[in-house]
Parts: sequence; structure tokens; C-alpha cells
Amino acid sequence: MYTLLAKRAVILWLLGVFLLSLLCIVPQFSRADILFEDDLEGGKLDTKKWNPKAEWQIIAPDPKLKSLGKGVLDFSTGEANITIKNDFKDFVYEADFRAMNAGKITGFVFRAQDGNSNFYMHQISATGSGHTPNNMRWHWKVGGNWNVEPIPFFKGETVMPEIWYRARFVAEGFNFKSYVLETEEFEKNPRNAKMRQLGDWTDKSKSYTKGAIGFRASGGEHMQYDNVLVYDIGFDPFSVDPAGKLATTWGKLKTKQ
Repeated sequence: MYTLLAKRAVILWLLGVFLLSLLCIVPQFSRADILFEDDLEGGKLDTKKWNPKAEWQIIAPDPKLKSLGKGVLDFSTGEANITIKNDFKDFVYEADFRAMNAGKITGFVFRAQDGNSNFYMHQISATGSGHTPNNMRWHWKVGGNWNVEPIPFFKGETVMPEIWYRARFVAEGFNFKSYVLETEEFEKNPRNAKMRQLGDWTDKSKSYTKGAIGFRASGGEHMQYDNVLVYDIGFDPFSVDPAGKLATTWGKLKTKQ
């Protein structure tokens, strides 16, 4: 009798441990989500999402692609500006961009500790740029000192100035991967868009594990951005019913603007 009761007790204990482990695992999966979004449609910079920046202006897009809606971010100087949210760790960072003829280059900021001296900044350098054209220019800035490793785009890929593209960066650990596709193509079917990989780089110095995201331009580097979207790796932001959670994100393609 004692042996039978002991066996039952062990079984119940194991069952309890199993159920508890399920409770611990399920929330990990449920946390995959959108971390940040801004379609830049408000006519001015949303200072609840971004630090104020006089150089950053919201202007009407030209050409008027459907997904660009009524407003895009435009600037050509001012160095970096970053989000108020400053705890992005491992994530996917997407945005539409246009490297203008003045500069022919972009600047995406990652894991910023501040907007001046400590962050990653990766540039997509377009055809005709004065800075290693058709290269991914992987930067890490530490204590105000720049470090850069330019690497040509994979498979001879090119990015043209004055054309709108969708960029996708995957930041996982100290590894960064970059992808692009023309915005006009991407907006046709964002969930199944076949983006082209531009680069893959790992920071051997292991500078930053988390921080803010943003954009950066030095003097004379004219660039535009729109439809900023940051989400967890493995999450599909375009699989959600657009009438629900993604009602204000780029997933709606701004068709109701």
C-alpha cells in the first residue's frame, strides 16, 4: 500500500513539474511581438517616440508610392537621432529609405547608448557614393571614436540613389544581416516579398547588447525614411489581421490614408 501511494505521489509530482514547465515556456512564445512602429504620418516628429531633432522634417513624399502615405522623414545633417525606447536587444529593424543624390548614402542606428558617442551605425552606400559605393559600411562608435568596416554587397548587388527601397536588418547577438527590395515591389506583397541580402557582419569587439534605434546623417548626406517597424526575430508582423493589432503599422500599406 505504501509503495502504491509513493508511486502515485511521484507521478503527481512529475505531472506538476511538467505543467509548471509549460507555464514557463508559453509566455516566452507569446512575447514575440511588434516592438516599435512609426508611419510618420502626423505632419511632425512624434516626440513620444523620438528625441526632438530640429533637422528632422516630415514632408510629402515624391514619388507618391502607395505605402508612403502623406509623410516621410527628410534630413541631410544633424548627426544621429534615436528613439525614446532604449532597450532593443535582438530584433528585426525595417524601414523604407531613399538615398538622395546629395550623398547617395543612408545611416541606420542600432543599440545606441546615446545619440552622440556610443552606438552601431550601418550605412547602405548607393551607386555613385563618395564612400565605397555599393558597400555595406558597418560602423561602431565607442566613446566618440568611429570604427568602420566596408564590405561590398553580396553577389554584386547594387542600390541606386533616388529610388525608394525597403531595408530589413536582423540584429541578433553581435551579428547583423541586411536586406533590401524596391519599395514598389515590397508593397505588393510584404509578407512574401523576396528581399535580396546585401551583407552579414559580426562585431568582434562585442560593443553593445541593447539600446535605442534611429538614423544618422552627416553634413551633405541627404536621405529620407518612412514606415519604421521593429519586431521580435521570428515574428511575422504581416500575418496579423490588419483590422486588429497592426491597424496603425505599415502592414496596412496606408490604404486608408
